[in-house]
Amino acid sequence: VANGGYDHHLRGLRKSFAKQLHQLSEAVAEAFPEGTRIARPSGGFVLWVELPESVSALMLHEQALSRKISIAPGPMFSAKQNFQNCIRLSGGHPWSDSLARAIRTLGGIAKRMA
Repeated sequence: VANGGYDHHLRGLRKSFAKQLHQLSEAVAEAFPEGTRIARPSGGFVLWVELPESVSALMLHEQALSRKISIAPGPMFSAKQNFQNCIRLSGGHPWSDSLARAIRTLGGIAKRMA
């Protein structure tokens, strides 16, 4: 800590997360249905994805899980079950072909639901 190693480590992590979030954002924009909106909450490494209103985040979650894809459906972030058409995606994993395939699969499911 005294010699700056910790700060250097944190800068590297922030840079990695920023790159991963950029790659994830690009993949979502390409694979998800028209009308999808992406927000990046400050202070974290997640994306908040608002899908067209016809897409149920809970149904998308179920279909994703059946394909071993984990997402966080929006209603779990609301005591009143708001955000029915929103999901949260983690950008905390290094970008990979497997992750790219998962996003394309998730986008295909969402497009069929839209």
